[in-house]
Amino acid sequence: MFSGVPIDTKRYESYIKDMTRIVNAKGPAREYRSELRAQQVEDTRSRILEAALRVMADGFASVSVPNVAREARVSVPTVYRHFKTKQDLLDALYPYLIRRSGLTTPPPPKTVAEIRQGVIDYLGHLDSLDDFSRAVFASPASDEARARSMARRFDAFRPVVESIEPPLSKVDRDRILRLIVVLTSSATLRVLHDHLGASTEDVADDVEWFVRAAVAAASGRAG
Repeated sequence: MFSGVPIDTKRYESYIKDMTRIVNAKGPAREYRSELRAQQVEDTRSRILEAALRVMADGFASVSVPNVAREARVSVPTVYRHFKTKQDLLDALYPYLIRRSGLTTPPPPKTVAEIRQGVIDYLGHLDSLDDFSRAVFASPASDEARARSMARRFDAFRPVVESIEPPLSKVDRDRILRLIVVLTSSATLRVLHDHLGASTEDVADDVEWFVRAAVAAASGRAG
């Protein structure tokens, strides 16, 4: 009442109620727009990854950002907004491919004794892939993506060599780690299974035997 004019209490209360309804109505709208924007971002990201997989499956020797952008029908800057570098794009491809196939990657073995079952699980995993996913794995461009995953594979299998008793020298541990990474790669397993005609059980037995033979040779030399 600073102006000297009395306040109409009922009109004032009605005004407050109306403003409250307006504010409350705007809240969900902002949340909805945020959810819609997040979905649009995820859809664009998936669209780019799908395009990258198609580029790989078509037999290109390498995956280039311009090729992926053209296949996805987006601009090159759009690709870089979702993946800061080409390496980031390559790193995201195989996890996306596995999710796309509805599969989960078997956990790596932690000891030599677990290698055999790990090979059986992984071969079963590869056999479950659809034809498109198989084409991606077999493509020349997939070598580039696989090379990017090597550091993670070494880290994943390191517990196996660290579990060996008695402990081996660092040189022998590194050699056996490299052997395990090579023997458990999809390329090696496919050669043993598909090209040499070995059963899943035989492939698993062979891989375990190779690793144990290497460990025995290293242990005997250390002794």
